[in-house]
Amino acid sequence: MANTIQLKRRVSGVAGAPAALKSGELAHNEVDNTVYVGKGDDGSGNATSILPVAGSGGFLALVGTQTVGGAKTFSLVPKSGQDASSGTDLVRKSQVDSLLSAKAPLASPTFTGSPTAPTAVAGTNSTQIATTAFVNDAIAGFGAGDMSKSTYDTDNDGKVDAAETADAVPWSGITGKPTSFTPSSHSHSIAQVTGLQTALNAKAALASPALTGSPTAPTATAGTNTTQIATTAFVAAAIGALIDAAPGAMDTLNELAAALGDDPNFATTVTNALAGKLSAASNLSDLPNKATSRSNLGLGSIATQAANNVAITGGAINGITLDGGTF
Repeated sequence: MANTIQLKRRVSGVAGAPAALKSGELAHNEVDNTVYVGKGDDGSGNATSILPVAGSGGFLALVGTQTVGGAKTFSLVPKSGQDASSGTDLVRKSQVDSLLSAKAPLASPTFTGSPTAPTAVAGTNSTQIATTAFVNDAIAGFGAGDMSKSTYDTDNDGKVDAAETADAVPWSGITGKPTSFTPSSHSHSIAQVTGLQTALNAKAALASPALTGSPTAPTATAGTNTTQIATTAFVAAAIGALIDAAPGAMDTLNELAAALGDDPNFATTVTNALAGKLSAASNLSDLPNKATSRSNLGLGSIATQAANNVAITGGAINGITLDGGTF
């Protein structure tokens, strides 16, 4: 496994250089994706300045997408004879202004000359521009129709003559009307109403009904203790509340006993078993023989050295990581 050297780094928070670096020390800020280096030496190993040396935050990328902030100036601005002609040329503002001055705005443009537009399909009724050809076609297709006022409104009162005649028709002049009307009230015995007795026989009595099939009823609220009918759903919910949604393998007393190993002194058995275990709160300080434990784990003397004072003598170390920390 190859060794790893990690720079001092910042993965989130504020962009920019670290407040301090050692002379020649590198640091990477992932917020602005820039690598910084400490420059100079104040006599005690600390850098006198911190400079960006790599990353999109420190330099303009030659390829790829990059957001450039702030006002940028060029030492050589294109001249009037160097107007852009290809997709990679810089465009002068005066060149853009000249092109825009010959264009009409999208909002409320003021056209001159004889502007043209596509002629809409006959009958179009929308916000599409109507050309003179569209208007002339619409006028040519408009006709007076067959509703002549002199024919249908001879008395010139604004009403069709036939409608006025219909308004004046007497009751005796109406054809197809019924000769008699159903009385407003009547009474009949049950036997005189077809099918009524059969329909009544199919209904349950309010007092002591003998229901058949699979009768249903509203399910009472959990905990109800009245004469209200209890549905199968109410019973199932009550049983479920009793066993508190225990899993299927532990929803009976026999299954609970089996889960406890049929041990009537289960609590004592568990307490005695736990008495021989190490305490989590002691963090291994209650090991009876720490040296033997380290030996059993294959740990050498380095396991007892302080993190800030480790001595390594002889041998080789592979796969290590040198971590510069964060800033």
